[in-house]
Amino acid sequence: MTHGKQNWLWGLLPVVALALAGNAQAQRYDDGYYNDGPVRCESNKNRTAQCPFEGRARLVRQLSGSPCIEGDTWGQSRGGIWVTRGCRAEFVSERGRPSHGGGHGWGGNGGRGEIIGCDSNDSRMRRCNVSIRRDARMIRQRSNTACIEGQTWGWDRDGVWVNRGCRADFEVR
Repeated sequence: MTHGKQNWLWGLLPVVALALAGNAQAQRYDDGYYNDGPVRCESNKNRTAQCPFEGRARLVRQLSGSPCIEGDTWGQSRGGIWVTRGCRAEFVSERGRPSHGGGHGWGGNGGRGEIIGCDSNDSRMRRCNVSIRRDARMIRQRSNTACIEGQTWGWDRDGVWVNRGCRADFEVR
């Protein structure tokens, strides 16, 4: 390869790297439970990313230390999910799943589960006691501090716990 061709290739490398860095990273997993499985959507370097997605999105696992708050750092637009300001999370589609009442897809009670709020104030551990027969899921984060399952919130049969400033609403079934 001649010296001129090498310079041209090295000059193209940063352009390709920038183009790839600005694209959304979306991965789809098939877990056999939520239609096509979770979709991972990540805002890298605090940039807004768009990930293809069908149906009503529900955040099931936050991966980032930056908060993922619906309507603020993540949301839905025609044909996809958007994330911004460092939000990285996994989402599932609720298309084809039973409605939870009120026509809101996943919101509201609709007899499916009890909605509780649980707040870690002053970054202290807090346990919110409630009987859980099946599972618990975060349906709305209310804090700027990240609520990450297994790190800043979790659940067992006796209730939900939150820590390090996580404040959120949970559906328990």
